Amino acid sequence: MLKKLLYLFTITLLTAAIAQAQSVGIIGSATPGGWDEDTDLTQDADNPDIWTISGLALSTGETKFRQDDDWTVNWGATSFPNGTGEQDGPNIPTAGGTYDITFNSATAEYTFTETSPTYGSIGLIGTGTSIGNFDEDVDMTAIDTIPWVWTLETTLVAGDVKFRADDDWTNNWGAIDWPSGVGTPGGDNIPSVPGDYLVTFNSATGEYSFETLVPLYNTIGVIGDATPGGWDADTDLEQNPNNPSLWSANITFTDGEAKFRAEDDWAVNWGAEDFPMGTAVLEGPNIPVVAGEYNVQFNSATGEYNFAPPISIFETVGIIGDGTGLGWDEDIDMYVDPAQPDQWTVQLHLTTGEVKFRANNAWDVNWGDDGFPTGTATEGGPNIPVFEGDWEITFNATTGVYSFTPVSIGIIGTATAGGWDSDTDMAASNTAGSVWSLDIDLMDGEAKFRQNDDWAINWGEATFPTGAGTQDGPNIPVTAGSYNVSLNTATGDYAFNGSNNTLNLLDGSAIQVFPNPTRELLNINIEAVELQNDVTVRVLNLEGQVISVQQFNQLESLNIDVSNYAAGVYILQLSNNEYILGKRFSVIK
Repeated sequence: MLKKLLYLFTITLLTAAIAQAQSVGIIGSATPGGWDEDTDLTQDADNPDIWTISGLALSTGETKFRQDDDWTVNWGATSFPNGTGEQDGPNIPTAGGTYDITFNSATAEYTFTETSPTYGSIGLIGTGTSIGNFDEDVDMTAIDTIPWVWTLETTLVAGDVKFRADDDWTNNWGAIDWPSGVGTPGGDNIPSVPGDYLVTFNSATGEYSFETLVPLYNTIGVIGDATPGGWDADTDLEQNPNNPSLWSANITFTDGEAKFRAEDDWAVNWGAEDFPMGTAVLEGPNIPVVAGEYNVQFNSATGEYNFAPPISIFETVGIIGDGTGLGWDEDIDMYVDPAQPDQWTVQLHLTTGEVKFRANNAWDVNWGDDGFPTGTATEGGPNIPVFEGDWEITFNATTGVYSFTPVSIGIIGTATAGGWDSDTDMAASNTAGSVWSLDIDLMDGEAKFRQNDDWAINWGEATFPTGAGTQDGPNIPVTAGSYNVSLNTATGDYAFNGSNNTLNLLDGSAIQVFPNPTRELLNINIEAVELQNDVTVRVLNLEGQVISVQQFNQLESLNIDVSNYAAGVYILQLSNNEYILGKRFSVIK
């Protein structure tokens, strides 16, 4: 009873305080006064609980209502453009625009009614536009759901630009800020920087932005009298599959000059005056090059380049020795880092013994040292002593630096006995690189894989019983049953298959997908006889949508035309009556 009386007393005091309000204002990062100063509303002459303001320009941000320029009585909520505030409620998320605002201090109901000026058109004009003068606009397009926000994809040159309405100077906006700012009516010209941009302008608030568009190219090459092809033929760079704007290659140069260009054509080319590194600009000067062998790196989005010392690139690098399950007769292939083609890694179970690294499955190029668990291997060096355990092994083919780090892989989730609190550890293979497996009884629920009992490295995907897990991907939906579970930590490929052992199927040599990444054709070689009969081949995107389906009675190899696929990552799924397996591949343009 006492609590009820206190509650009623508090409500009575609050109601009395509101009834005695001298002012109600709106405050917040979206308002002209920010969080420091209220913008007062006007009290209705006939109804003292109604407060209004007309034509208030707000920017995108947050707002609240409060009484008497003080936080003792304030209202907020999570809904916009209308809702019912609560005392000390959350900030109201507010979209930029010009609004008529109504607030009821008795019920805390509020409305924001958009009153932005209506324009027939908004255009970008100036010497920085593709037209190149202050006489003719480049028209923008209004967003259907937000008609006061206008967008344009365009190419700019060095110069000045402004926004204006209806092809007329009566209403125009400008400022001195680049690449974003708030244009004021009749303000200064906006200085433009050459490039391709997505231009956005809010005709209610004057907010604008010029966001760089990153063009994607099929080829980037280096050309010039310092290059192998002279000024007549480009020497192509290789595109990074993880970032299509990054390009690199090992190239031998003579003293001379060079430039970067796209699509073997002068329409798009970059140059600069600095060597061995700098930032090239479109139509820039020739780059002076000093003779030597370099690993050339170029970013087609930013123009940054570097002529760095060459790196050692091999078709394969493997680990071999009596410390592996295959002895001195057969390599276990390592996995190359797509972003660093001389960096190799693999996860393995090793026994006490010795190992070495070697290139291309031959002894012509091999590395060793007497240090463990770290060291710097030299060509033809001694065998590396190793000890029994599960290890993540890294090796740099340029520097020879290597490391052996203890590692564990487990499965976790509501589908497992340990729930989300405890991992069930898997076993690493000593004959297949980065492949882990486990026989386990699972319940209906969800699961993920993770490394070292920690969420820093984990794999998930919303597909079952097979898929290609990604870092921080969704939980895997699991159907109850007894499974042999396998995971390839290098590729993210996983499989939950009855009592059948899929360990060898996740080995990189069991199914070969190449080239990966690819532009036109994806070749598939199936070495595992378990998957060569009555095969269904599906291609899915990362959202699980099926792109194509093909069926084969007997299959050892095939190719798929992916030339019409959008750039991105896809899942290749092969299945028959006994096995299901997913492999991941990339398409670049």
